[in-house]
Amino acid sequence: MVIHYFASPENVACGRSGSSLNGTQDLAEVSCKLCLRSVEKNATAPVRKTPSLAELRAAAKAEKAAAALEQAKPSSVDPRLEWQRRLEQLPGRNRLPRGKSRQLFI
Repeated sequence: MVIHYFASPENVACGRSGSSLNGTQDLAEVSCKLCLRSVEKNATAPVRKTPSLAELRAAAKAEKAAAALEQAKPSSVDPRLEWQRRLEQLPGRNRLPRGKSRQLFI
């Protein structure tokens, strides 16, 4: 009879299921080759020290989104002052409404 490795009380390392499986959590007693290979594979999993290209792209995309969100925030609370600031930034001399002190040209 084959003895399987139980990673937890309900999970067998080789993926088999059933109520009649013999199993243990001691690796010395395990005789199922699939269980032994899967435990060995998990133990020798390589550790990546550098991020993958997908992770780098996701980080760059997140930075761009954060920068765009930061720029989209209104700088002033008063909408009238915000509109006035936007009109001042437009090219030309006659962008502000009449009656404003900075307007020298109509």
